[in-house]
Amino acid sequence: MLSWPAMLLGGLLLMVATMTVAQRRGQGAGARRQRHRVQHGQCSYTFLLPEPEPCPPEPEAFRGSNSLQRDSPATALNLGDWPTQRVQHLEKVLENNTKWLQKLERYIQRNLRSELAQAQQHIVQNQTATMLELGTSLLNQTTAQTRKLTAMEAQVLNQTSRMEIQMLETSLSTNKLEKQLLLQGHELHRLQGHNSALETRVQALETKQQAELASLRGEKERLQRLLSRQNGALAGLERSLRIASSNSSLLQHQQSQLLESVQRLVRVAAQDPASMRAAEQVFQDCAEIQRFGANASGIYTIHVANMTEPRKVFCDMDASGGGWTLIQRRVNGSVNFQRNWKDYKQGFGDLAGEHWLGNELVHQLTSRTAYSLRVELQDWEGNEAHAQYEHFQLGSEGQLYRLSLSGYSGSAGRQSSLVLQGTNFSTRDADNDNCLCKCAQMLSGGWWFDACGLSNLNGIYYPARRHLRKLNGIRWHYFQGPSYSLRAARMMVRPVGV
Repeated sequence: MLSWPAMLLGGLLLMVATMTVAQRRGQGAGARRQRHRVQHGQCSYTFLLPEPEPCPPEPEAFRGSNSLQRDSPATALNLGDWPTQRVQHLEKVLENNTKWLQKLERYIQRNLRSELAQAQQHIVQNQTATMLELGTSLLNQTTAQTRKLTAMEAQVLNQTSRMEIQMLETSLSTNKLEKQLLLQGHELHRLQGHNSALETRVQALETKQQAELASLRGEKERLQRLLSRQNGALAGLERSLRIASSNSSLLQHQQSQLLESVQRLVRVAAQDPASMRAAEQVFQDCAEIQRFGANASGIYTIHVANMTEPRKVFCDMDASGGGWTLIQRRVNGSVNFQRNWKDYKQGFGDLAGEHWLGNELVHQLTSRTAYSLRVELQDWEGNEAHAQYEHFQLGSEGQLYRLSLSGYSGSAGRQSSLVLQGTNFSTRDADNDNCLCKCAQMLSGGWWFDACGLSNLNGIYYPARRHLRKLNGIRWHYFQGPSYSLRAARMMVRPVGV
């Protein structure tokens, strides 16, 4: 929207232009006054244009295109006064125009003052309405902001109250924790005092224990020295006893032979020829020798069926009623049991000491009648145990001396450490076990290995203090475990029912 000074200036310029046009149209205007109306926006302005003075008629000689000549009076035809007259005429016109402009200015001032006042009032009203609208808007916004501030203040107050409650609860919890910490501190001090007393007692006990331990170590060393001397003495006594036992066995055997000879001679002298034939009886095993009257354990001669030559055997006449024929004995490691198939077939060792009677002889012996088997064991702590099988039989060499057992009983474990059926005999040069490995080479000796088995009484003989954790020793699983090498073992047979 244009300002009032710009509008006024536009009106003045329009008025001057109108006056100029009016002067040029003076000849046709006549005696009437001219009015000119100007429309500017919503406002309209009406101007009374001044009347132009009629120009005197020009002489015919000077009529033409020059307008200055028209302004000269008809009576004055003097060409020398024409510029002066023209200037005077222009001055009058200028004076008239000046007066007219002054009159127009006064008119404009008079007429426009009220319009300016109205316009200013209108502007003031518009501005007032605008300010009122702005004030209303600001008031509404202020009210909304006040509501928001009130809500925020309420939220802040609620949050503050909640925080105060939480701080109060935290303070109470802190006080409670402080009390607990204080109590725990007192308890800790008490325990520290108790701990100090216990440490003092422990130190005293450790000092006393170290002294006792040093004393026990000295005593242990003294006992070890004494034990080593006693072991040496026992070893000497054991060798002496073995020699004496061997000599005694030989003497007993010789005495029994002499006694038999004397008895035969007495019977020959006192009885008939039928009694003499009875004195020449052949014994199949130790049970028959015992039934004949021999009660002393020792070496005897037997004649087993299907064997071309007689064989000497050791008969035990004392264990579990006597009459037992020994087929194996381990007592001191004096005989090497790392043998091949042939040696185990024929037998080896000393009948008075360690020996293996021979698989072929045992096969022939157990094939003619039913036999039972007794196994006697002894560990290095002096404990003894036995395992007895009511039925025992050994197959032929073609059957790989297969073992058949039944009727287990005894104190050498809750169950048998020998596989009862279908186990073949194996040696280092004849692998007949049920394992992909070669048990006889791994565990040593010849035995009825199943899958390296639970026992091996023909393993390596380990002396005292070296008999633990030995998988290739003299083992019986259910007596002392799978890696304990025993001190002594015996295997013997006799007919069932004896």
